[in-house]
Amino acid sequence: MMKHIKWLKYSFSLIIIIIFIVTIFNYKIDSLGIFKNSNYLSNAAKTLTNGEIIAGLKNYDERLFQELIIKNLQVKNDVIAIGSSRIMQLRKQFFLDEKINFFNHSVSGGSLEDYIAIVGVYEFIHGYIPSTIILSIDPWVFNKYNGQTRWKTLMKYYNYEIEKIYNKEQDKLDNIKNGIDISKWKQLFNYDYTISNIKFFKLLSENDNKAFYVTKTINIDDSIKEIDGSIHYPYSIRYIKNDKVQELAKTFSKGNVYSLTKYTTLSNIELFEDFIKYLKSKEINILLVLFPYNPVAYDIFIKNEKYKHVTIAEKYLKDFSIQNSIQLKGSYNPHKYGFESKDFFDGMHSKDGVYEKIMNQKEEVK
Repeated sequence: MMKHIKWLKYSFSLIIIIIFIVTIFNYKIDSLGIFKNSNYLSNAAKTLTNGEIIAGLKNYDERLFQELIIKNLQVKNDVIAIGSSRIMQLRKQFFLDEKINFFNHSVSGGSLEDYIAIVGVYEFIHGYIPSTIILSIDPWVFNKYNGQTRWKTLMKYYNYEIEKIYNKEQDKLDNIKNGIDISKWKQLFNYDYTISNIKFFKLLSENDNKAFYVTKTINIDDSIKEIDGSIHYPYSIRYIKNDKVQELAKTFSKGNVYSLTKYTTLSNIELFEDFIKYLKSKEINILLVLFPYNPVAYDIFIKNEKYKHVTIAEKYLKDFSIQNSIQLKGSYNPHKYGFESKDFFDGMHSKDGVYEKIMNQKEEVK
């Protein structure tokens, strides 16, 4: 009996020690910058806003990075773009004059909450909203089952902006800043985050303790972020062959299409319209953009009844833009522009030519 008790005590002590070590490891390495102990993201943001192209930045919290970029801005931005990975390659040179300050704040899986939160970061930190906001609206923005929760990194800014949108009496800023995010602290014991930190620690070890580096050229085989926030993929994606693209597009469109499952009705309409109304009340110029899917993927999934709200969402946005005198460009339908599979990297991410053609269109394509 005593042996069993002794064994249980040792086992319990060992478990406590392991949990303690894992907790300290996750807190110190902090690869996503959740606890703001890892200063590599802050350094990357400072480097980028100081006008230098960075490369090699991987496995990081994109929302936190946008917050850090806005905090470290050296200029007042005139135009910003917010959206998902489907707008990450939108570059200033495609459609704006050199003298205009522009930044692309797109994040993977961008949602309506991200739009609101990123605008909230500007108002909260700098007290202004850029005069023109480009919103890349993906069809999943209006799907309440889209599964997008990463925006919660910026929850305090989302809550701050919601109060401004609805003109509620604001809580003290200290309460917003110091609110406890329980989900954040759960990451200390999270298996996936532990694995992420192990990979990040290994990456630092292999790259002389550098999480990113400065480059003078985009002609390198790595992930690149330009000074306007736009990205370039590594060569394996950047120069992908069309037969591989078609294969990826077919795979993408079968099964459950990204963030479009259980899409049975348009959700978030009231919040979206109230957000736009708030921006217009501030005399902000708004441009809505719909980027197309790969035609191979689009033709497959659009014929499926469970994805009919993709076209319903597009019709709603077009009607809304007309009724509210808001400019809208693009379409989820690639055939309206004659785009082919070779104009894409996979089922939903397009190459530079798509951005240039859509952003420079003069009239709506019927």
